[in-house]
Amino acid sequence: MKILVYLEKASVRGGIETFAESHVARLRSGGAEVDVLDAVPRDFSPYAEIFVHKCTRVSDLERFPPGRTVLYVHDHSMTCPRGYAYTPFLRNCRRRGGLFPCLFCAPLCRSWRDALGRVFSQKRRIAAMSRMKRIVVISSFMKSRLVLNGIPPALVRVEPPAIALAPPGPAAIPDVDVLFAGQLVRGKGVQLLLEAMALAGPSRTLDVVGSGNFEARLKALAESLGIAARVRWRGFRPDPQDWMRKARCVVVPSFWQEPYGLVAAEAVALGRPVVAFAVGGLPEACRGAGRLVPPGDVRSLARAIDET
Repeated sequence: MKILVYLEKASVRGGIETFAESHVARLRSGGAEVDVLDAVPRDFSPYAEIFVHKCTRVSDLERFPPGRTVLYVHDHSMTCPRGYAYTPFLRNCRRRGGLFPCLFCAPLCRSWRDALGRVFSQKRRIAAMSRMKRIVVISSFMKSRLVLNGIPPALVRVEPPAIALAPPGPAAIPDVDVLFAGQLVRGKGVQLLLEAMALAGPSRTLDVVGSGNFEARLKALAESLGIAARVRWRGFRPDPQDWMRKARCVVVPSFWQEPYGLVAAEAVALGRPVVAFAVGGLPEACRGAGRLVPPGDVRSLARAIDET
C-alpha cells in the first residue's frame, strides 16, 4: 500500500511547499512508497494513509476519506475567508470565521466571487476538517485558532517544524548589524522595522534579504525617514541562514499573526539574538530565547534593537 501526499498546485513556492517537500523526503527515507499529487484522485483505494498539505477548495477537501486523511494546517486560509487573519485596516482579527463580519472584510482582499464563496462555504470547510483522522498544526497558537473555529481540541496535534540548518556556504558575506530575512509584503512589518531604525542609534544599519510586492514602497519609506544610507537591500538570496550567521541580531517585525515564524526559529537555532513582536506563534518559535516586544510598538522595537 502506498502513501498519498496532496498539495494543491501553487503559483509560488513558499513555506508550505518547502514543508511538504521535506515531509515527502522523510517518508521516502523511511522506505515508504509515496505519490505526490496536485489533483484529487478519483480512487483512494491504493493508499493506506493520506496527507493533505494544502486544499483550499472545500469541494475537494470533502472528497478525502476521513479515516485515512491527516490534514496539515499551515496558515490561516482554512479558518479565515480573507486568508490572513488581519483586517484591511491592519488589525489582527481574533474572531471566529463566519458570515459576520467576514462578509464585509473578505471582499476587500479578494474578488467578490471568491470572497463570497469562501464565506458561505466556511461551515462546510470546518465540518470537513472535523471529520479528518487528525489535524496537524505547527504551533499551539494555531491550535487555539482552530478550536476557536469549532474544531474539537482532541483532533488537533501540535508538531513544530523541524529546524534544518544548512552548512555554511562558500559565498563571502559581510558582517551584518541588523538583519531582516523574508518576503517584502505588508504583513511582515518591514515598514515598522524601518520606523524603528529611524529611532535607533545612528550607527545601526539594516540589511534586508528578500523581495516582494511591497519593496518599492519600503524603499520610498526609507528615503522619507532619512535612513536610506543605513539600509542595504540585498534582494532574494538562496542562503538566508548564512546571512543570519553574520548578523548581530535578527529582527522579525511581523504584525500579522504568524502561524509560527520559521526565520525566528532558525536564528535561535543558529545562536543569533532575535528581536520580534510578541504576536501569533512567534513566542513559540523564539523558544524563550528571543527578545519579544509588544505588537506594533515601534519605540519598544527600537530600544530592543539598540540593547541587542
